[in-house]
Amino acid sequence: MQNNLKYINLSWAVVGICEGSHLPLSALVHEGDDMEKTVEHYVIGYLAFWHIAFVDESRLVACNDEALHEAARQKIDRYIADHQPVETLPRFYLVLLRQQIAPMEADGMSRVYQV
Repeated sequence: MQNNLKYINLSWAVVGICEGSHLPLSALVHEGDDMEKTVEHYVIGYLAFWHIAFVDESRLVACNDEALHEAARQKIDRYIADHQPVETLPRFYLVLLRQQIAPMEADGMSRVYQV
């Protein structure tokens, strides 16, 4: 199965977005809005709605380590390879970078969350 995966680097996480042809990511972003900010608000809202984590935006730790961003993208790729989706639906994969809101592994990243 081919994934149309697009990565969005947030200052505190990497989000992999598998777009469906019937609902592209661009359809979720209003004209003039910033893609990263829209995705960030969606992810924070999702985490809070499902009681996964309370995210206080003022306490998020910025991570500008490009090597860590690349490692997170590779971690998402490995996760998708091992957990192929049954249906092609829009889905988000999230890896937190050096954040206290979730358990961190030794590499400074969280596990992959499918949102």
